[in-house]
Amino acid sequence: FLWFEQILKNCLTTLPMGGGKGGSDFDPKGKSDNEVMRFCQSFMTELQRHIGADTDVPAGDI
Repeated sequence: FLWFEQILKNCLTTLPMGGGKGGSDFDPKGKSDNEVMRFCQSFMTELQRHIGADTDVPAGDI
């Protein structure tokens, strides 16, 4: 349902793009700062292949 809200928000602001949402199921409880940092860096490294000016954006309001 979050993807629908993003589409609606983009339509209202006349942005020419659809919508989608994503995330991870990583639980930082009990993890060291280094483990959390490694996860975040790996997540963003993989995410960068799927976002960009000609591909997608993380959110129109970011």
